[in-house]
Amino acid sequence: MTSRIWCWRITASRRSALSIAEADGAVAVPSYVRVIEIFEGAGRLDRQVEGLAGNQELLRRAQEGHGLTRPELAVLLATAKLALQDAIEHSDIAKDDALKPDLHAAFPAAMRERFETAIDEHRLRGEIVATKLANRIVNRLGIIHPFALAEEEGCSLGDLASAFVIAERLFDVRRLWDAMDATAMPEAARLGLLGQIARGMRAQIADILRNLPVGTMPDAGVKALEKGVGALAEKVKALLPEEAARRVAGIRDQLAAQGAPAEIAERVLGLVELDGAVGLALLSGKLGVDEIAVTKAFTRLGEELGIDWVQSAASRADPADPWDRLLMSGVARDMQQVRLDFLAHAKKDADAHVTAWLNRQAARITQFRALVARARAAAAPSTAMLAELASQARGLLAR
Repeated sequence: MTSRIWCWRITASRRSALSIAEADGAVAVPSYVRVIEIFEGAGRLDRQVEGLAGNQELLRRAQEGHGLTRPELAVLLATAKLALQDAIEHSDIAKDDALKPDLHAAFPAAMRERFETAIDEHRLRGEIVATKLANRIVNRLGIIHPFALAEEEGCSLGDLASAFVIAERLFDVRRLWDAMDATAMPEAARLGLLGQIARGMRAQIADILRNLPVGTMPDAGVKALEKGVGALAEKVKALLPEEAARRVAGIRDQLAAQGAPAEIAERVLGLVELDGAVGLALLSGKLGVDEIAVTKAFTRLGEELGIDWVQSAASRADPADPWDRLLMSGVARDMQQVRLDFLAHAKKDADAHVTAWLNRQAARITQFRALVARARAAAAPSTAMLAELASQARGLLAR
């Protein structure tokens, strides 16, 4: 029971999670309704007991411009943590070396020095790690992202938690969160930074889930990726495609307007800039070629076809309907995956592979680019428009 009580402890990060959820406002209500349905389906939530309104009432409120109340969000926050905690306890994550710091942090420094082995073998190791990790995932990513991601990727919550730890360590996100907590800034800036990190982490977690084998533990996942991702991180500014650079510049301007400290904002933007690094790092390892060469071929393919714009437009889309959100998120990830799948057929020279294909498919590429140009000319590209472009891109690259 003690580990359950810890989930309810009021902390600064929990207050931030509630503030982020509250700031989501009316536009996020359909997504919260879906989360409520997931909790109900799992037998974790009783609306009458918790005082939560029915779907129609919540959606009517959203149409009037009102989001969920703070007490309602607090119920969902606690339920989300308990759901993740149970999933982590029933997985092997707690036994992984990557989670030892979480286990040891639960004990005083003097005990850690004298009883390290005893702590590692603690009979409540699973419960302690599960509580800490579940709290951190929900406090930092919010209520919606973990469960939307699990549904989108068709993965277990245990696998999602493992991917979260891999991304957290790979991109040094815990130190970024700690720096934010220790820095004075306007509340709007703090919420803006937290929101951007959550979106960046969601993209990285999705890539990890798609590219690493099911059941990969955090320590093994980090070891498989750190060399390749590190190499890309060193050159990311020079490798960034034009469309991605525009997107990053827009986020930079937005954070500056909110009053975010420049140094922290740049670290957050680094996470956004490295979107796609996981797949590229793994592909370069499989091909046995330089990460930079593979990335340049990947970027060239996206720019020649115009699918960089499709991916960026899908990433920026924020539809209220949960089904449209799933679709747009899938389009954004697929525009990366189809290029990775294409380049996987290259031998040692990825750029030559791209050049040969571009020459063979010149007529079809011209036709596809014309379709992309029509979409770009629209005032606001629709979900159907981007989904159709993604479908045609998949078909084109499969030829």
